[in-house]
Amino acid sequence: MYLLHYKLQSHRFTIQTGNKKLADLCSHLYPNSRSESQGSAHVFYSLKMGNDNATGTFYEILVNGKKKYQTNIKSEMFSSLEWMITCNALSHLHEFFQLHAGAVIKEGKIILLPANHGQGKTTLTLNLTRNHYRCLSDDIVLIEPETTGIIPFPRSFLIKDKSIKNMAESHLIDKKNGYYCKSEDILYYNPYSTNRLPVRNTKPHTIIELKHSRRFKNELRPVSKSQMCIKLLKQSFNIHNYKRNGVTILARLVRNSKCYSLKTNNVTDAVRLVSQI
Repeated sequence: MYLLHYKLQSHRFTIQTGNKKLADLCSHLYPNSRSESQGSAHVFYSLKMGNDNATGTFYEILVNGKKKYQTNIKSEMFSSLEWMITCNALSHLHEFFQLHAGAVIKEGKIILLPANHGQGKTTLTLNLTRNHYRCLSDDIVLIEPETTGIIPFPRSFLIKDKSIKNMAESHLIDKKNGYYCKSEDILYYNPYSTNRLPVRNTKPHTIIELKHSRRFKNELRPVSKSQMCIKLLKQSFNIHNYKRNGVTILARLVRNSKCYSLKTNNVTDAVRLVSQI
């Protein structure tokens, strides 16, 4: 039996499987959050593989002993397990204010990139590495409520369809540092394989709301701190837990940050505009 232990801040979980191939597959799940067994896990995942006369090979996911998912496609099992782990981790990490945002750092200065799904957070974050930025997150950022310090959430970057080929050809990613999920056409990419320097309790220097459309003209313009607070409220995962105190946290977050809105129709100009700040 293979037991894989993980620790994401205060959240602990364990993956158990009797199949070596499934254990090897799990090496792509939160690879930089593996830990020694210390204390009991908040969530226990069991992976099983079997055979059925009617459907052939099947894969099952059990959470705390209860069957939650079954499929005949291994990559579907992987993507479902990754999503379950992410959702359960966020629900347990209620001590942090959680934002839907990318984040990069350069010379000790963090740039937050809040945006809706499909607005290019992953693409821009990875392309900024050309200008010596370091990737922290492409989708989820944790905020320490008392200090408003930024804590990256170490989920793999999810790179989709055509972007996989484009980024590989541009040498922005090495596909060996990820797992390609064929059923979803997504590469779960680990940018932290050569990027292990810790970032803790560093406040954001700049916050840039990102909007992408081929119809837009490239434009980076300042926005007021009150406007940015409203924009960040819309990108919060757990404002319902903080309510009015959540607004206070965001007000302190933007107080000493430069705030911008970036409209862009291509990543090259987006990188140029961000790098000018």
